[in-house]
Amino acid sequence: MTALALIGCANRGIGPQGGPKDSIPPVPLHSEPEIGALEFKGKRIEVSFNEYIQLDNLPANLLMSPPQQNPPEVKARGKKLLIHFQDSLRDNTTYTIDFGSAVCDFREKVPLHGFSFYFSTGPEIDTLETTGYVYDAQTLNPMQGITVGIHDDLSDSVLSKVPFLRIAKTDSAGFFRIGNVHPGVYRLYAVDDISRDYRLTIGEAMAFADEPVSVQHRDTTDTLAETSAQLATLFLFKEEQQRLYLQRTLREEQHLVRLLFSSSPDSLPLLRPLADSLNYHIQYSSKGDTVTVWLLDSSSIAMDSLFIEARYRRTDSLNRLEWCTDTLRAVWRAPRMNAKAKETQDRKNRNRRLSLKSNARKGFELFDTLRLECTTPLAAVDTAAIHIVERKDSVSRFVPFELAPTDSLPLILTFVAPLEAGKSYELRLDSAALTDIYGVTHIAANYALQVKNISDYSTLRVKISPFNPQARIQLLNTKDKVVRELPAVEEGAFFEYLKPDTYYMRLFIDADGDGRWTTGEWSTHRQPEEVYYFPQKVQTKSNWDFEEEWDYTATPRMKAKPQELIKASSTKKK
Repeated sequence: MTALALIGCANRGIGPQGGPKDSIPPVPLHSEPEIGALEFKGKRIEVSFNEYIQLDNLPANLLMSPPQQNPPEVKARGKKLLIHFQDSLRDNTTYTIDFGSAVCDFREKVPLHGFSFYFSTGPEIDTLETTGYVYDAQTLNPMQGITVGIHDDLSDSVLSKVPFLRIAKTDSAGFFRIGNVHPGVYRLYAVDDISRDYRLTIGEAMAFADEPVSVQHRDTTDTLAETSAQLATLFLFKEEQQRLYLQRTLREEQHLVRLLFSSSPDSLPLLRPLADSLNYHIQYSSKGDTVTVWLLDSSSIAMDSLFIEARYRRTDSLNRLEWCTDTLRAVWRAPRMNAKAKETQDRKNRNRRLSLKSNARKGFELFDTLRLECTTPLAAVDTAAIHIVERKDSVSRFVPFELAPTDSLPLILTFVAPLEAGKSYELRLDSAALTDIYGVTHIAANYALQVKNISDYSTLRVKISPFNPQARIQLLNTKDKVVRELPAVEEGAFFEYLKPDTYYMRLFIDADGDGRWTTGEWSTHRQPEEVYYFPQKVQTKSNWDFEEEWDYTATPRMKAKPQELIKASSTKKK
């Protein structure tokens, strides 16, 4: 009874529980000191509201500018918001504390959006601002939650060494406003501040303005007006050379060990298992960021712990690549099973056949390539036991083919063969045509495919103006992903064999001529390659030819991207 009484008393303290749902956010009534106070020397701020409040997701919402190494302690107590500074405040500085949507009413959690408190430790409040937008450099999507900051030190080194002088965060439209700025000339940056240290850390995405931003008072015909600099546009990118290190050593299956690296190395890692009797094969992924050690003999596979000497490249504390040597331990933890389950598992292992999967199917795309995928690497391929056969009524015709080059341990076979539109084929494998590294083969297998007719497709010719020989044109699907790409040519880039579908278009200026979109580089002040979107969708139909004239300069770059693509990207990120 005592506990219930206490709870009842507590509930009465926040008012009646019935009645209509409250949709009005809390209203600040007064504060100590007042908003905009001058010569503030205290350690504590208190804001009173018209109702009981609570704080929601404060770490994500709270932003203090200039930032402090130790953020202020912020608490909700009844109808009051209490702020206690843990670090000393600078002299003659205007401070702004933005609460975002953190302050909510107690009962319905209705947020007070955009609430901020500002004051000065000197005799005046700085009232200038600089504003702008941050976009993803490759997709031109507005970037939300990005930290944008300024430095009055114009040197490059300050970005990674010193916290920003003043900061703001971007909203859902990518917009930022750095307020209460003192007149001066600043460098403007944006950082995806994962480390929350208000500076650029290796591996974080960033953006920078090419020229310093001048934030000044300006004269008008009547009065002295305080204005911001022109809206800035920043393009966020991640540098290609990311921090390189060994992420994990995995042994998820008993017969193999995988090493996962954070990015693609400039030199392949060198591995040497530390057991003289160990028999193994090493396989590298196409990007070199995954290394697989396939154990070959039963004694090696049976070992619970394997020790591997790995010599590989990694990034040191000065962001330089260095060689290092580690001894890695890979542990196999067998799943628990009873005797009957273990017997069943052993029988499956003894009778194992090589498992195969092909992309052959009815409705095979005319531009596609026939492939065969294996679950374990192949040691031997008998091409005489593999056939591609054209089927027409009761007559069969063998089709010549070649296997595309593969690495030393292929998991996928790619067939180069003249498959013609509208015709039916079979990929036939005699038994034991393929043998994996464990000496296991497969049963005979047939895979039927029927190539689509030319009339099932459409074509699209795209002419751009002004013509730029460095442009590359991309066709995108409804998820903003590239499905085709061609270089721009004066007579128009010609996309053949397009499936009837909805497409969008994007182009980038391939300034370095490497045939791919190139990200930015801070050390050389190189911005990412420019990207443009076609402002409309392109709807293709079977057996139709389409042509588009695209003046990619006609619509402002940041307004051209169709809204449905931006929404699709935003939904996927969440």
